[in-house]
Amino acid sequence: MKRNWAHIIILLCLPLIGLAQFSPGKLSEAHAHLEGMKNCTQCHELGSAVSETKCLDCHIEIQSLREADHGYHNSQEVRDKSCISCHSEHHGRAFDATRFDSTGFEHDLTGYLLEGAHVKVDCRKCHNPDYIVDEELGTRKGTYLGLEKACLSCHEDMHRGQLADDCLQCHQMDDWKPATLFDHNKTDYPLKGAHKQVECKECHVEKRDQQGLFAQYTNIAHQRCTDCHDDYHEGRLGSSCTDCHTIWSWNIQNASQTFDHSKTRYPLVGQHQEVRCEECHKNGYEAMPFARCTDCHEDFHEGDFITDAGEVTDCRECHSVEEPFTWSSYGIEEHQTSEYPLEGAHLATPCTACHMQEESEWSFAFNSHDCISCHNNVHEGSLAEHFTESNGCVDCHNTSSWSVITFDHNQTNYALEGLHTNVDCRGCHMPDGLDNQVFAPLSSACMDCHDDIHAGQFAVATNTPSIDCAGCHSTSVAWDPINFDHNNSRFPLEGKHAEAKCDACHKEELVNDILTVNYITNQLQCIDCHGS
Repeated sequence: MKRNWAHIIILLCLPLIGLAQFSPGKLSEAHAHLEGMKNCTQCHELGSAVSETKCLDCHIEIQSLREADHGYHNSQEVRDKSCISCHSEHHGRAFDATRFDSTGFEHDLTGYLLEGAHVKVDCRKCHNPDYIVDEELGTRKGTYLGLEKACLSCHEDMHRGQLADDCLQCHQMDDWKPATLFDHNKTDYPLKGAHKQVECKECHVEKRDQQGLFAQYTNIAHQRCTDCHDDYHEGRLGSSCTDCHTIWSWNIQNASQTFDHSKTRYPLVGQHQEVRCEECHKNGYEAMPFARCTDCHEDFHEGDFITDAGEVTDCRECHSVEEPFTWSSYGIEEHQTSEYPLEGAHLATPCTACHMQEESEWSFAFNSHDCISCHNNVHEGSLAEHFTESNGCVDCHNTSSWSVITFDHNQTNYALEGLHTNVDCRGCHMPDGLDNQVFAPLSSACMDCHDDIHAGQFAVATNTPSIDCAGCHSTSVAWDPINFDHNNSRFPLEGKHAEAKCDACHKEELVNDILTVNYITNQLQCIDCHGS
């Protein structure tokens, strides 16, 4: 009974055993063409596992690399392994027999170590069919084979075949620019002087072909300066630039000083020797006018000095190239021959006081030499026009001292006499300062200038608003009443009265609320002073 069930089980399992024996599973898409019983021996030996020999017979590109001792499959880590240990099959059409892990792959096992910027590049950027030379390999989807090690096998030749194929002679893998390994001193034209500071593209100009722009590095003429540089002088100074210039600086001033300007029609002297060439030669080095300073320099004085012929006076009459322009040979002696000779205090006045009315702006042309053209007219509106127009100031003032007045007051309606001749003009005409000037009309009454120290008692006595002070006082002496004659008063002095002092009778009292000496008294009787 037991034997029968065993037979039954065996009979039921035979189809499955046969199916497993002849078809363990479908092949991957890459090996799908080997599907079927007739193709087993394409990979398997009869009664044995997959044959390494059969794998390499089919994958001849791997076999070629191993025979040439190149590539990943030739490395010690991979060479002794069986193919099936990494690339198994019969797991279905979608199964990837390669099972390549790009994140942990050791690229140096391929014989090409990734360095610099290559480390950051995505695998498929390089393993691209466009870079595979072999046409058959280039058609394989997803292959990592067929790449060359040469830079130009992947990268475009930016130099269009002008330079050697070994890019690493000049460039590094960290960055394509700049070409830090390139040494210009090993070329036919070593860089010296200012040429070291010039950008490559300034000499190696860009050109365009069907592929685009590229820089020219070969067939560049460099025997003469003018092979690269324009002849700024257009042949006028010969063809040897180094007679004046050096490779250190195009500026002659800072170069070898080989250029001798004294051989030209305008030798440089004084301050001109310190001037940079381009300051004068702004439009080139052709013949330039230089007969007059204004041929090169602007008229600093803006037409203040014009000759009778209408030309600007030659600067050399006052200035010299031996000294800075701020220095001038024009002094007092020259000024005395001008239209306005200096006199008095004007001789001690600095030039800037008259000729620099605004900061840093000189002025030498004057429309008038009248005093008020320079000085403020402090009497404007206070004096007659004769004294404020033209040069009327000199009728009173002089250049030696402005405060010394030479006016003849006797020409007015009020001649100065006595102590009035010693009074400063301001005492009468400007008692409150310049803001309150009075010259004409001005009253000649004493009380209009002097305070009435008698508190108006004489005005009351005479019944007049104006008092004739001269009846008692004189300008020839102090304020003492030398003109007063007591005998002409209501009380002539006789006897002992003539010897009495004034203040014995005329006492200080309050008159009109002002403390003053009382001279108008009605005490004319003896009893009024001497008692009973």
